[in-house]
Amino acid sequence: MEMPDLSNIDITQLPQSLQALIECIGLDSAYRLTRAFGGRPKYIPKHRQRTKLADVLPPEALDALIQRYAGLALEIPKPDHFQRQLRNQQIQRESASGLSRSLLADKYGLSLRQIGNIRRQA
Repeated sequence: MEMPDLSNIDITQLPQSLQALIECIGLDSAYRLTRAFGGRPKYIPKHRQRTKLADVLPPEALDALIQRYAGLALEIPKPDHFQRQLRNQQIQRESASGLSRSLLADKYGLSLRQIGNIRRQA
């Protein structure tokens, strides 16, 4: 899975459940988890050998997840929250480089008003 640059993600703008996950396992691991299992509950086992989570998470992140949530079905947030911020940052960069609102609206399937709102967030 291609990892986007998450360095400019504003964690405070993410849902509380996702913030707690990031605090537990880190930003990159939380992104990987949402991409693999987002939108559905995922059982967190007590032992790392009993889960497919090891295919997605590095050992230290999996250990932290197990330590905090072992025995629970954790509702994994959807990756939309990350993807929306990444899209908006891209729109802001393209807008700053001279692309018009209407071109950006067409490219991203958004309204002119939405593009204007995103541009003002910069």
